[in-house]
Amino acid sequence: MRLEWINRDGRIILFEKAVRTIPYGFLGVLFAIYLRQLGFDLVAIGVVLALTTLSSAFYSLIASLVADRVGRRRTLVFFALTDALAGGLLLLSTSWWAPVAAGIVGNMSVGTGEVGPYLSLEQAILPNTSDPKHRTLSFSLYNLTGYAASSAGSLLAAIPQYSGSGPAAYRPLFLAYLFSGLLGAVAYSTLSNRVERTQFAGERPPVLSEASKPIVLKLSALFAVDSFGGGFIVNVIVSLYFFTRYSLDLASLGLLFSATQIVTAFSFLVAARIAKRIGLLKTMVFSHIPSNILLALIPLASIEALAVALLLLRQSLSQMDVPTRQSYVMGVVRESDRTLAAGITNVSRSFAGAPGQFLAGLAMSSLWLGAPFIIAGCLKVAYDLSFFRIFRKTKPFEES
Repeated sequence: MRLEWINRDGRIILFEKAVRTIPYGFLGVLFAIYLRQLGFDLVAIGVVLALTTLSSAFYSLIASLVADRVGRRRTLVFFALTDALAGGLLLLSTSWWAPVAAGIVGNMSVGTGEVGPYLSLEQAILPNTSDPKHRTLSFSLYNLTGYAASSAGSLLAAIPQYSGSGPAAYRPLFLAYLFSGLLGAVAYSTLSNRVERTQFAGERPPVLSEASKPIVLKLSALFAVDSFGGGFIVNVIVSLYFFTRYSLDLASLGLLFSATQIVTAFSFLVAARIAKRIGLLKTMVFSHIPSNILLALIPLASIEALAVALLLLRQSLSQMDVPTRQSYVMGVVRESDRTLAAGITNVSRSFAGAPGQFLAGLAMSSLWLGAPFIIAGCLKVAYDLSFFRIFRKTKPFEES
């Protein structure tokens, strides 16, 4: 794809998105299994995942409040270095505390999609790297890049199966995680001053305008419901489910999740085309509802092949709302509100997703191994119907 319509800063963001999400791809497959090998039970794994998500949510909140004052570029470099530190902790020790500390210190993404401060800041920067008519396409390409890189990372999850035995076999991948953080810090440092928000003399600390405030608050509440449901079926939980129920090894899990990421990546381009025809809101809702019905059917599958087929079919639809949602948020608020709007909505998603991950571990341990899929499907359908009812008359500027 030719990228003349996106400037140099946009291309750097896309490059760093790929560098960052390759490790997220293999961590999403094997992190829970690694914790299992260290002796964590299902409930303890849920606690660690919840702490990991809460720390990313906290970082997102801090980034949203300070990035426009200290500089978006500096903030991004700082968080890239925290990823390098997390990789270093995992690399240096196989004690139980190392993955806990790494999850808290870094911005490890263990879910279906990326969360954390990168997402908020890059979501605010991207609209200014191209003209408005390419905004949804730029978000589609941004997410496609992430999922394609994550797909490649998922394949790397097989490495511990061939590099040794026990927790030490994971060290080559943890070294790659450390290196990606360092490379990301270098890439972000080359961004131009155009990525910064324009500051005016005597300007007060950034606050949402009165026009954007009610929209952002409603969006945040709805996104929290969606993310709470999504917390039950983050990648590590799904991986743990297939590992436990069907005894899939790391190589098979890597292939499975690589396939889901590829299917998801291509759906982003389809989402941009559909959104041009029927609008962002309808694309979000009408693709999301059937995907969540398919999600609830996965644990009802009696054989492995059917469960895999349902998962792949679900992934072909489930993330089409991601670029359209990001574009929708940026399109219904003022340009000066974009950093805060992105930060607040993403923070609400991150904080709401953490309890779901803990409860998923609890449900798998005390109720039924497939319970998280049913719970998530029901909650997310309720979100879709509520979103359409509340925002059906609120359109982005270009659709108005």
